[in-house]
Amino acid sequence: MAMGGRTSPLGRGLGDVSHLFLSHKTDKPAASDRPVVRSNEHSSPPPPSKAGVTLLRPASVTKDWLTIVLTEFCDAVEEGLKTIDANIPCHPCGEIDVLAVDRANHLTIIDFDTTVSDGLLLRGMGHFDWIAHNMPNVQRMYREQTINVSLQPRLFLLAPQFSPLARCVARQITRPPIHWVRFLTVDASGGPGILFEPVAVE
Repeated sequence: MAMGGRTSPLGRGLGDVSHLFLSHKTDKPAASDRPVVRSNEHSSPPPPSKAGVTLLRPASVTKDWLTIVLTEFCDAVEEGLKTIDANIPCHPCGEIDVLAVDRANHLTIIDFDTTVSDGLLLRGMGHFDWIAHNMPNVQRMYREQTINVSLQPRLFLLAPQFSPLARCVARQITRPPIHWVRFLTVDASGGPGILFEPVAVE
């Protein structure tokens, strides 16, 4: 099911921490339980401490919240990504968290977890296999989308951290190429903020 209508925080990497808490104007006032869009334009950062540092505290978020963020701001993970659906059933492999297309119209699977879980890798590989074997059905489901079926699907895995075991296994996986992305969530005055950072597994 496609999701929208809510605003969410957006970050592009751990190097952008100093710009995380800048406000972004929206047409609708955000409810207190909704994430808030944040950008590095049209506002000034909060006053720094005497040491010139802004203190950040971890925020606890849910998978539903992350789904909203990725549905509305998928290009925070990679520029050019566009969400086409979320929570897609694919028996017996559970649900694909987010389905997107990139600039080259690659079908892109995005799976994530809010904790460190080695099961995320197994789940992502199962979803890749399901998509690869059901591409005609996927084309019919999303006939309004331009999908390059001559290219294999892409797989993104997102988590706060990846275990040493997952990293060891990842080094042996040559297909599909997996894009590992670490995220950090922090408390902000208008709601949780989030930063995304690609991780090289070598």
